[in-house]
Parts: sequence; structure tokens; C-alpha cells
Amino acid sequence: MADSQCLYLRNGNIWTGDPICPRAESMIIRNGKIEALGSTAQLDASPCAADAVVYELDNVSVIPGFSDSHIHVLTSAKAMHSLDLSSASSLDDVISRLKKKASSVSPESWIYGTMLNENGWERPLLPTAKEIDKAGIPNPVLLHRICTHATVANSQALFLAGIRALNLANIERDPSGEPTGILYDDAQLPAYEVMKKDLYTRDTLIDYLDEYLRHAASFGLTTLHTCSAESLGMGEELFLYEKMYEVGNLSCRVYCVHDALSIPPMGPRIGNDFVRFEGFKVFIDGAIGSRTAAMSVPYHDDPSTAGILLHEFDELCEKIDEAARRHDHILVHAIGDRAIGQQLDAIEKVCAKRGEPEHPYLLNHVEICTPELIERMRRLPVACVIQPTYVYSDIDMVPERLGAMERHACVWKSLIDAGIALCGSSDAPIEALNPMYGIWALVDRTSWDGKRTWHEDQKLSLEQALQIYTVNPAKAYSTWNWNGSLSVGKAADVVVLDRNIFNIPTSELRNVKVLNTLLAGRSVYGSISRWT
Repeated sequence: MADSQCLYLRNGNIWTGDPICPRAESMIIRNGKIEALGSTAQLDASPCAADAVVYELDNVSVIPGFSDSHIHVLTSAKAMHSLDLSSASSLDDVISRLKKKASSVSPESWIYGTMLNENGWERPLLPTAKEIDKAGIPNPVLLHRICTHATVANSQALFLAGIRALNLANIERDPSGEPTGILYDDAQLPAYEVMKKDLYTRDTLIDYLDEYLRHAASFGLTTLHTCSAESLGMGEELFLYEKMYEVGNLSCRVYCVHDALSIPPMGPRIGNDFVRFEGFKVFIDGAIGSRTAAMSVPYHDDPSTAGILLHEFDELCEKIDEAARRHDHILVHAIGDRAIGQQLDAIEKVCAKRGEPEHPYLLNHVEICTPELIERMRRLPVACVIQPTYVYSDIDMVPERLGAMERHACVWKSLIDAGIALCGSSDAPIEALNPMYGIWALVDRTSWDGKRTWHEDQKLSLEQALQIYTVNPAKAYSTWNWNGSLSVGKAADVVVLDRNIFNIPTSELRNVKVLNTLLAGRSVYGSISRWT
């Protein structure tokens, strides 16, 4: 369907996200924007519908296009073509997969493995370079841990990246001072810089992105707030999306934050409604899985560490202040309660200097959040970017790592009750991309098998969950003028689902499928069989 056509979505259950007109039965789209909303009787009688192509909805749900408020798009696109280690059950299993992969590529070719997760192994330790070397694989190997805050490199990769000579604190070394092959946080970057030069061309990356954006559209995603995390080896190339937009080959809006303040000050004024640079990302700590999230108490399963803070306080304040000076959005990664506290200290200091910001400060992850921290957030101009699928992916790992502190994990209802806006995200490739998984997790709060509930008192309503993936991101990222709700005059970013989601058990929400996704009125996913 071309965006210039007049489309009439008829006889549905439309949830608009707009408090002025929260529900409708039918909707008319013209030239990529919403022209009319109302009852079927009203719109049937409207002259607007006279030249429309009709879509009979049969009472299924129609909602605004989903936003993913924090994702690594290019890294996710690459991961679709990497060695998937998510189901590897042991070191031997990893080695077996590496050998199989090595047999299919030249000895000089890099092998890039993703989603490595040692939790659940009988020996739950990350592999070392020596252990991988024993397999006799000649290729340089990089294995990205599922949290992306740790990478395992074999000796060939360490050599090519010059790791031994680098003086970086996050290079793990043995007692003799030799790198073990385990690289944390910013120490990962040198290896990925070398690897990407050998593995990827511009045309290859555009093909990967086209495939991935279509994949995202199949889940109803129309806006992706991607993070260029160069320091973790997960950089973005904004010009690739611009090229795709120029040739009409963009299936989602892509807005980028960057983790380096050294790039030219562009701000959200630069770009367009489809591709733009919108601000900066700052990492304060790591992740719970790798025990690098900064906690106020030692880890329950490893009392020798309480995680790491990546910045001195004054340095963090400078970064946040610079973003505020530029009027850019700033997204701050903080998972542990100690990191969240440092983040709030810095925001308080910058607010005292500059006053209310143009946009809310975006607190990313906030996984371990105490009542004291929530009370501080309530008084500050902040919104939180959360990953709802943590409910089922972290239900076992977090209690093991944190012990009693896990009672403060993923307390999203408490945040909402304090008046703090939440924005949903996947942090893909770390968590599942499908927003319906996140919505199900927010509403149901159960393990994947449905047998256990995690913090049942933190369940949300379906409307709250929908707002977290539609309305709230648009307001937090300052795109509310043109998307985030189905409102007359706004862009027709529309998702047609396969059932009425307000009339099913909450346990079935994760099984809901997308029939059609429209981006500015253009069909970017789905069959046209219902169009008449």
C-alpha cells in the first residue's frame, strides 16, 4: 500500500493512546497521516471514505506502532549472521560449535559468536583464551557475552588487536600479567575495531540492516531508538540508514544516541522524522550477569566484588552537563543501585546549575531500585527506559547473584505509582525483540513456563503496558508531535494485531501476532489479503 493512498481501516477495536479519543472502531489514513477516527457509522458516512481502499478489521485490535526505546540495531543485524551461542550448554558445546564454524570459513576469517551465557553450565565460568586455543582453531575468535559487557577472545584475536600492550583496567590478566582473554566493557573495543574491518563492507551492512528492520516491522515496531555503544564494540553507522531512507528502503524510523560526546554537536534539530541523531549515552556500570553492575553491597554469590563504576563523579557530571548544554537527549546506563545513586547525584548537580532540562533525563535499565532511590527520582525530571523481558530472563539469575537485594529488582509498578514514566525496550540483541513479550511480562510477571511469578505485586494493567511501548517513548524522546498515538494529523504508524487483546487471558499476550504494520501509511509488513 502506498503512503499516498487513502486507506480505511474499518470495524476494529482501536486503542489510540490519545486521552482525547481513547477508543475508536474505524480510522481513515491519507497521505501517510491519520485523517479521521470514530465509529464505523460516522466514517462510513464521511466523504473522506469515498475513495478509500478498505481494510475490514473484524474487531481485531489496532494500536499505535511500537517504539523500542533502547536497542542496538546494527549489532543486532550483525548478530543474525553470527554464531549463535544462546543454547550452548557447556564449554565443550561452545568448542564444538566453534570447530564446526571454523570448518566452513577460511583460517584467516574472524569467528564472531554472540549470546554466550555461562549461567546454568555445570561449571559456570567464562572460557579463557587458553581453553579456546586448545581446540586448535586457527581463526581469530570473539565471543560476546549475552550482557555485551564482556567478551572472550582467543590468543589470535588478542594478538591481532594488540591487547597485551594496552594499559586498560578492564582487561582481565592472570597472576603473571598475561591477558586471560576475558575483556570487560571498554576493553572490548580494540578487538571489535579490528574485527569489523575484516568482516563487513558497506553493502553487506545495508543488506543486514534491511533484513533486520523488516524483522522488527514484523513485530509491529515502527520506531527504534538505537544506541551507538562504540565503547562496547557496538557502534552504529547513521549514514547507512540515511542511504536506506534516500532509496525508500527503510522499514522503521531509526533515531540514534551515541556514547561519545566528542562527535560534532548536532542535536535533535538535525535529521528528519525517519532518521536522526538525538543525543548521547553514558555508561555508569556494567551488568548483573557479569557482576559488573555497581551495587551498594557485595554480590551474594561472589562477596569479593560489588561491581564497578565506570566514571568518577566529576567526569559523569561533565558528560551530563555537556549534553544539557547542547539541548540533546541523554540516556544513562545504570543497573545496580549504587550506579543509580551516582546517576541521580549527577542529575541533581546539573539541575542545580542549569534548571529544568528541555527533555527528561533518561535512566536506562534501573534494574535494582530501592524505595529511597524511587523517592529521589520522583523529585527529578527523569523517565526510565526499562527492559520488561528481564522478568522471565533474570528470574533465576538475579536472586543467585544478589540474594536479598533481588527484592528491589524490576519494581516497575512502584516507579509508576511514584509518577515516573517508563519506556519499554528490548536492548536487543541482549533480550528478545518482540514487544508483545515485554507487554506479557509487564502484565503477567511469570517465568517463561508460567509456573512461577516474580514480584506479583508489581504487575501492570494492559493499558499501562501499551503506553510503555507507545505513548511514553514518544513523550520522553520528544516525538509526540508526530507519533506515539493514533491521533488526527499524526503519522499513520499503525499496527494491526491478529486478535482483540483486551478480550484474552493475559497469559496469551505473548502469543499475539502482527497482521500488518504501517509506517507513515505505507505497509512495511503483512499480507494485503484483507485490503479490498
